[in-house]
Formats: sequence, C-alpha cells, structure tokens
Amino acid sequence: MSKLKMSKLNLGLAAVAVALTLSGNAFAFDTAADKAAPKISGVGMKITQAALKPWDISYFYDGTNLPDGKGTVSAGEKIYNKDCAMCHGDFGEGAHGYPKMVGDPVDQFEASAKAGVDAVGNRGINNTWGNAPTLMDEIHRHMPFYAPGTLTVDEAYSATCYVLNLANIVDDNFVCDKESLPKIVMPGEKLYTTNLGSDTHNIRCMKDCYKGTPAVVQKAASIGDVSVGKVEKRDSH
Repeated sequence: MSKLKMSKLNLGLAAVAVALTLSGNAFAFDTAADKAAPKISGVGMKITQAALKPWDISYFYDGTNLPDGKGTVSAGEKIYNKDCAMCHGDFGEGAHGYPKMVGDPVDQFEASAKAGVDAVGNRGINNTWGNAPTLMDEIHRHMPFYAPGTLTVDEAYSATCYVLNLANIVDDNFVCDKESLPKIVMPGEKLYTTNLGSDTHNIRCMKDCYKGTPAVVQKAASIGDVSVGKVEKRDSH
C-alpha cells in the first residue's frame, strides 16, 4: 500500500476514533446531567379550590352569580390605559388587529350587514353585546389577554364600567356592581333572543340511541376514490 493511501487510512481511523470519543463523552454528559437535574414534582396532584377560584367564573346574562364588590369609571380608566389600550385602542377603536370596543351604532351596523358590507370590522360592545353581566364575565375571566384571571373583582367591575362608558352606555359617575349591571339595557340587546328551554326537542338518550342505518339511494358526489352518498331518509330513533 502506498504512503498516500496509508496516510488517508490513518486519517480516517483517527476521525472515527475522535467521533466515538465525542459521542461517548456526550452520552456520559447527558447521563450525568440527567442524574443532577431536579426531579419533577406535583404531577397528578389533586387541584385545590384556591387554584380553581380564579377560573370559577360564570356570570349569567341576568346577573346570576355576579360577585360582591364594585367598580367605577375613573378607576377603570387607569386599568384600561395600563392593560387594555395596547390591544383595544386608546378610545376603544381597536389596535394591532385586536377587536374594537366601540363599533358602529346598532342601526348603522344592521344596515351594513343587510347590505353585505363588512360588519365584522364594525362590531363593538355597543352593537353586538346583549347583556352587561356577560361583559363582566368576559373581562374577569379572560382579560387582560396576556395575564387572564389576574384582575380582582373590583378591578374587573371597574374595567367593565370604563368600557361601557367608552361606548356611551353609562355616564362618568356610574358604579358597576351586581345590582346595577343587570339593569343596564345594552344597545344591541334587541338583536338577541334568550331561550331558556332545551337545546333539542328529542327525548334524552345516553346509550344505543340510533337504531338502523341511513338509506343511501344514489351517489351524489365523487372525488377521486371518495364517494359521498345522498341520504333519502333515516330510520326512526
């Protein structure tokens, strides 16, 4: 074998040896790091009532479950400027792609929707929000966006109060609490229907509810190897 070939062979063997050494060292390092790493604890622990409390929020349209406490427009302005304006705009006009707080008046909003003009960009609490208590629910549960659940009850009431004031729904001296919020008539309330009945007219069934199979009478569509049949009727269930 020539010296050149021998030299290349030696270089190749040396490279393999270095690679194996590095791999072995890396494996040893990973093992050592794993042993030294802190063990995870608390996985699977029973959640406490204290941990659930910030999320245990369900304020109904009629004010049911609204908590004790109160908020003012002036206090809400400070909270809004600090935590809300960055997304919803200084005056509720929306910012950075986030929703407006104040949209078009209801009549104008309805006219735009019927005419097929953009009605999504014109939405606000002054036209597509049916009840003030559920606005409090949304703010207390989800806001601010980057730190949901961090507002106290009074802070949530105050933020709600200020947003309602921005939309000209309440005046500067209005105080928001569990008594006053349900009495507010939202501009968009007429667009909503409250139905406290069942979601379905069917008899409740929890097991083996459907009897029989759909009757496919003809092929309605075919895309490649996938065919979709047209259902003529179903057996009673």
